[in-house]
Amino acid sequence: MKSAWAPALIVIGIVVAAFNLRPGVTGLSPLLDAMGSDIHLSAVFLAIIGMLPPLLYGLSGFITPRLYNRFSGLTIILAVMIMITVGLGVRAVVDSPAIFLGLSVLALLGMGIGNVVVPPIVKSYFPDRVALLSTVHVGLLQLGTFIPPLVAVPLAGRLEWRGSLLVWAGAAAVGIVVWAVIAVLKPVPRARVSATVVGGSELRRLIKSRRAWALMTMTGLTSFNNFILFTWLPTLLTRSGFDAVFAGAMLALVTAIPLVLGFVLPLLAQKMRTASPIVAAFCLCLAVGYIGLWLIPEAAPVLWTVLLGIGISTFPLALTLITLRSRSAEASAALSGFVQGGGYLMAATGPLIFAFLIQSVDAMWPAYAVVLASTAVKFTVSFSACRPGSI
Repeated sequence: MKSAWAPALIVIGIVVAAFNLRPGVTGLSPLLDAMGSDIHLSAVFLAIIGMLPPLLYGLSGFITPRLYNRFSGLTIILAVMIMITVGLGVRAVVDSPAIFLGLSVLALLGMGIGNVVVPPIVKSYFPDRVALLSTVHVGLLQLGTFIPPLVAVPLAGRLEWRGSLLVWAGAAAVGIVVWAVIAVLKPVPRARVSATVVGGSELRRLIKSRRAWALMTMTGLTSFNNFILFTWLPTLLTRSGFDAVFAGAMLALVTAIPLVLGFVLPLLAQKMRTASPIVAAFCLCLAVGYIGLWLIPEAAPVLWTVLLGIGISTFPLALTLITLRSRSAEASAALSGFVQGGGYLMAATGPLIFAFLIQSVDAMWPAYAVVLASTAVKFTVSFSACRPGSI
């Protein structure tokens, strides 16, 4: 399809897709207590449900470039919307924890593939507006992270927890409609992705690149902390004496900070020679936030939450660097798969390790030592990850 409004249609598709890549994660954790009254949720279930998002996002990073060898980006993103809708919709009405986990796998795998497929779509259809569309992509991704925990408990009060979860299945269904229309009309990309390169020579080249590994590690350790906070921040706050409504609001706040900064960081990263000063400052904020939450949580819980939110805002920055540091659309697809694939596999260990430490060890310091150590490593690798020039 060649028309004046084709770019606008693709932008709408990117907006809808990006928004739907997180609600299935952050819209669930505030409802776990309510779910537990209807479905028996064991400690094993809680550990697995926290580990699944980064684990499946990581696996998706390695699967998606292979899918590009056989299918178009438009076909893949339509399939992603279907997987998310079916997974989130059906899991909301089942009574078995095992089936709930299985359907979560379907939805989260779709979200993971969507994480990887959107950047090369941006590069293909808007090669001269990468920073702007990356801002749109990252901003809507963060918006889809922020809204669900804020409204999950109020929605459950009106619709019960199942109805609260079904809202996000409905949002994903809108994505099916939008991308079905785009897939039928087949707008012509301005920069084509070569299937013979994606996942092939480009991926082999990245494996040998220290900067690619550094960017993967920086992204992975950011997500490591993201998913720990997404899963455990409400629990940490309620254990410190705060009520569930306040804890849910703080989870929304910790996701709101990357949302706000996500609209600024892509453009700022494009103008700066290196983004390492930003990462260094954010690492400091993350460390101070953790220390405050650990030692004096009651003193300033909102401040600690804001600092944690700033600290995890290196994730939208990392997504931007994937597109800015890529030489072409195919290089962007390969780098996106490599960075997010390895990074999310690294991140999958975070909720599992943290869950084990806070549930089986009497003292809290080992859990906080792990997250503070991860922050120190991220600070160290950021200088190489953010260096100017193509990877």
